Amino acid sequence: MKKYIIAIIGVLFFTINVNAQEQKITIKVKDVNRKPVAGALILFDDVKQKRWTNIQGVFKTKLKTIPKKISAFHPNIGISSIEYNGQSNLSIIIKEGNDTHLLSNSSKKIISSQFNTIYDYIRDKVSGVNISSDNIIRIRGYNSINGNMTPLFILNGTAIPKDVFGQIMPDEIESVTVLKGPDSAIFGIRGANGVIIVKTNR
Repeated sequence: MKKYIIAIIGVLFFTINVNAQEQKITIKVKDVNRKPVAGALILFDDVKQKRWTNIQGVFKTKLKTIPKKISAFHPNIGISSIEYNGQSNLSIIIKEGNDTHLLSNSSKKIISSQFNTIYDYIRDKVSGVNISSDNIIRIRGYNSINGNMTPLFILNGTAIPKDVFGQIMPDEIESVTVLKGPDSAIFGIRGANGVIIVKTNR
């Protein structure tokens, strides 16, 4: 009986100790006009977190290890960092171009890796392309005649079908180029609806 009680006490102590080590934290990210920044990437000691700020510019999590520095990054604004002193609520103001050197050579990877799919990447970063909620791609300036307006997809110099295109990982993208009109004529009839050329680092 004593061993059973000791075991229960041990489990309770371990649970309390683990919970005590996990600190709840709420981060509010704003721009210089004090407006919330949605979709901002959060980094703890330069380590990218899996989620980003919600529509109110808020990021909530539990800290298992206490970081020395917390950063907030948005590709259209910049990045800002603050020293973390253990507070449970804090605000980070992102100023345009501020502290962008902190991204160094990993800036492309951080920017790209915030997107779940290549469709999300193109919606945010590539002009001249419309993508519907069900990932139907149309290059602007083309009108449907035969009902098929799917552009030609080129990956690292090779034409690929749409299902393969959709499997491209955003953090592998080096560049995306959109061709239309005379520029797409080099692909002949295949480029009649425009061309999307993707180069990756693989």
